[in-house]
Amino acid sequence: MPWVETIATEELNESGTAQGVMEDGHKIALIRIDNEVYAINDTCSHAQASLAEGEIVGDNIKCPLHGAEFDIRTGEVQSFPAVVGVANYETRIENGKIYVDYEE
Repeated sequence: MPWVETIATEELNESGTAQGVMEDGHKIALIRIDNEVYAINDTCSHAQASLAEGEIVGDNIKCPLHGAEFDIRTGEVQSFPAVVGVANYETRIENGKIYVDYEE
């Protein structure tokens, strides 16, 4: 897959979240924990809420709508009410920008 530029690293606080929008309109939640940046599909598989607006709980992100949790490293669902995980994407940081391995 091609590497796609998303946002500048300065837009993502240490232990924070942000939303990246791909050229095709697809939204990705970017999550930073310490010096690692992770990327998963931004839309909760349960109720169409933005995971980038969720709370980081350990290695999970908690959906702000109904509380479903997803592993930020893999996208795997960790708690109900969601039963299906979300896609995850490899990331890299280069020249102050976050890139995601993403293909339309």
